[in-house]
Amino acid sequence: MFFGWYVVTGTFFAQLLVVGFFTYSVSLLVGPVRAEFDVSLEQVMYSMTVGTFIGLVVAPVCGGLLDRYPVRWLIAIGIVVFAAGLWWTSNATSITEYVIVFGLTFALCNGLAGSMASSTTVSRWFNASRGKALGIAAIGTSVGGIIIPGLLTYWIDTDGWRTALENLALLALLVVLPVVILTVRGRPEDIGMQAEGAAAATDAPVIDQGMTIKQILSSQAYWFIGLSLGLLFCVYSAVISNLAPYIIELGHTSADGSRLIMVLAIASLVGKVAFGFLADKLDLKLGLWTAIGLVGVALLIFASEPDYPWIAFAAVLMGLATGGMLPVWGSMMARAFGLVSYGKAMGLMGPIITVLVMPGYTVMGRLYDLSGNYQMGMSVFAGLTVLSAAMLIPLKLEDQ
Repeated sequence: MFFGWYVVTGTFFAQLLVVGFFTYSVSLLVGPVRAEFDVSLEQVMYSMTVGTFIGLVVAPVCGGLLDRYPVRWLIAIGIVVFAAGLWWTSNATSITEYVIVFGLTFALCNGLAGSMASSTTVSRWFNASRGKALGIAAIGTSVGGIIIPGLLTYWIDTDGWRTALENLALLALLVVLPVVILTVRGRPEDIGMQAEGAAAATDAPVIDQGMTIKQILSSQAYWFIGLSLGLLFCVYSAVISNLAPYIIELGHTSADGSRLIMVLAIASLVGKVAFGFLADKLDLKLGLWTAIGLVGVALLIFASEPDYPWIAFAAVLMGLATGGMLPVWGSMMARAFGLVSYGKAMGLMGPIITVLVMPGYTVMGRLYDLSGNYQMGMSVFAGLTVLSAAMLIPLKLEDQ
């Protein structure tokens, strides 16, 4: 079997852990942490805001590291940081300590072992099947969205949130870390191989490979892709981090919230397979517009505070949208900036995305605290999806 598929496996597990927790499971901690420290929703959401702010510095640095150093060990370090950070967070004695440690762990783990590292690595191993490979690797986030919330819900209900985080830290060290070390290699040439489909590749970037920082920052693709994805991730992240409290606010149980997250994750798995295959064949802008539209419709449904079946349907739409975000984004970046500068371009795009994502958590919390429900917040964020879609209109990618 082509070794690139082993690399896909390793990045699959890394994203299962890191994205499965920070994207899908954080909302499960909101209730217990608020009760533990007797604080508001906005105060708990500062943990995500701080993490996103630190990411302003961490993302560009990690992007540069991914182009210069062995990715296997960078991802491995990210997994170790994940375990250490969760253990420290589980022993926090105040909301301030919780916010700072959680935020630092969030930024470092996403930079070293999250989607940026995975997409950078997988893109280097594949040409003809890049979209498919990115989609399969990204399925790890969906599987993580099924497994990690289920484990955390069980551990929180039986032993409390602190023990739940400690258990997850052990899982990272004993299971995920060995898989990453055994399977991930940063480039085909590191082990005397060529990328899949290299001889037949027709993938021509908009701008020459080996770009400087100035060239990347002056590229129209950098700004239009960054602004669109930043707004989309702002909306998506703020909603996902509040999904469990949202469902409880409507009179459902925490178990219902966990099941809703799993529904979203399962739909995300389907979406990643579909969008991943289509990313190799269809217009990338159309693929991302489809994802943005699904998120917008889902938020309008959430804002109406309907019965549980409609909420579950909205979660399915959000999950399918997730399928479009990562593989299509990865293919866009490879098309626009080339493989040599892929990690650098992803890292440099981090700050523009971070600036847009960072206020989302706090704004959603503030709108809830002001209105006493999530209707206003869901409606406002649905409007942002329109702006996200508009940012793609002037974007031009060759060979579409």
